[in-house]
Amino acid sequence: MSSITVKGTVLGEASPKTIISIMGVDVSECLLTVREGKEAGVDCFEWRADFNDCRHDPTAMVELGRALAAELSGNPLLFTFRSTSQGGNDEFSAQEYFELTRAVIEAEVTDMVDIETWIGDEMVKELCRCAHEHGLVVLVSYHDFSGTPATEWMVDLMNHMLELGADIPKCAVMAHDAADALRLLAATEEVHRTREVPLLTMAMGREGSITRLAGEYFGSALTFCSLAKSSAPGQVDARLARTIMDELHSVLA
Repeated sequence: MSSITVKGTVLGEASPKTIISIMGVDVSECLLTVREGKEAGVDCFEWRADFNDCRHDPTAMVELGRALAAELSGNPLLFTFRSTSQGGNDEFSAQEYFELTRAVIEAEVTDMVDIETWIGDEMVKELCRCAHEHGLVVLVSYHDFSGTPATEWMVDLMNHMLELGADIPKCAVMAHDAADALRLLAATEEVHRTREVPLLTMAMGREGSITRLAGEYFGSALTFCSLAKSSAPGQVDARLARTIMDELHSVLA
């Protein structure tokens, strides 16, 4: 599989890299999460802009991004505005979402950017183009908190994300039983095998927790973890996740 290296962290090689969400309302809360995550040995950090008090002010958001980037010189930083429909904390219009994301991309205060599919193909393609122009790695994301679609549907979705310009397709669904988790893993394996790119997939909820830990075998290169606070159902503590994934890697190596 082709890997992607960000600040020396290789995505798509060995066990999945851990990532936690920074959900503070202001810079002090955000930096506290960064310090706690670094102490826990977290690999990557997601800046969840939908929680920031200044999220309606692109200029202030860029300044917040600079503060985060200064504290994360050795760790990849992913910018995400997670919309309410996708399990987030606020709902922007497609144009507001586009303008905030573009401002952060153009300021080059982050290493990676998450772009949600709901804004439409044309806006997704334009943000992907802009991000690549500024040297950012692009995740194109989709979340379903109600259930797990058919395997073929998820495969088609992730292939379409790649056609739009994603470097890493992200597909997060809700598992209600083991069969749901297996469909998500089957879709991940197929796209991983046929397209040879890093993926970020997970089945949320208790029944899907295994998908967050077994990514190395199926092709998911990152796994969202928790510290004191989780950003989605079924996340595993970062330290425990690293221990389990390292043990699995020793078996697979």
